[in-house]
Amino acid sequence: MNLPPSTPLPLSAPLQSEHVSLVYRWRPALPSAARRPLLILLHGVGGDESSMAPLIERLPADVHVALVRGPLAMAQGGYGWYSLQETAMGLRADPDQAEAARLLLLQFIAQLRQAHPFDPRQVYVAGFSQGGVLSASVGLTRPDKVAGIAILCGRILSQVKWQLAPDAQLSHLQAFLAHGGADEVIPSEHAVDAMHTLAEHRVQLVYRDYPGGHEISNAMAADFAHWVAQRATLAYERPG
Repeated sequence: MNLPPSTPLPLSAPLQSEHVSLVYRWRPALPSAARRPLLILLHGVGGDESSMAPLIERLPADVHVALVRGPLAMAQGGYGWYSLQETAMGLRADPDQAEAARLLLLQFIAQLRQAHPFDPRQVYVAGFSQGGVLSASVGLTRPDKVAGIAILCGRILSQVKWQLAPDAQLSHLQAFLAHGGADEVIPSEHAVDAMHTLAEHRVQLVYRDYPGGHEISNAMAADFAHWVAQRATLAYERPG
């Protein structure tokens, strides 16, 4: 039976290949003569490639979506992007692992182009918690590879602030920053710091705060999906 034109295509089982550096699930965009945007969703620590799947039903059907598994198996279960180190200043991201994850994700984006026909000028990276940290790390250092980022209950690592792309490039980057005011895992002052950093470097920012804690609330999910629908536009006209 043919699906109605507006019905999203199904989400795949986890995909793994020697040609792609990370395990992922894929929700293809509706068929079109034009290349479609790509949205990459990154889970938080302890999650996996299915953790962000509840967002799928809210997202536009004309956007490819990749849900990606972090490279590190965590002792407490699930996966992550980097481990945390105990320091005199509290828990801190392992800088080498965080940098390795940033480079691995950039490699993954390049590898996906060989497997799926998305528009390379319309790549968006979004993540929750540690996944949001990675989306910031990738977008703020390589805005030539990413059109927009979404940081959901995340932050910007201090080491990334030393790697920022020039403001002339960052001024073209779109960003959605969302945080819960009662977040006790990544306190809201990190969101304020991220907001100031993004504004200082001329990133095109949409900022939203919510009364909840460390979670993607219904309101946050709805606002995020609206941001994606507004910004992930087709870069090519349908021929003819």
